[in-house]
Amino acid sequence: MKLKYENIQKPSHKKFKKIADFLLYTLPLYQGAIIALPISDTIKMWVGFCVTMITVTVKGLSKFTTDENTDENS
Repeated sequence: MKLKYENIQKPSHKKFKKIADFLLYTLPLYQGAIIALPISDTIKMWVGFCVTMITVTVKGLSKFTTDENTDENS
């Protein structure tokens, strides 16, 4: 699995896409749990920001992967 711009139009790597989709679909759960934490509001905002940025970045990176074999078996 290599990250390449040319892979944007190709089907994504299935396993990486499933992980990215799972993270994105469960993001509201994480955000709700962060809000319920007994910590200061400033820390909650930064933790929520970091979790959201990581999740969106992983999902974005999954679009630049492909499921094609690239000389791994040769």
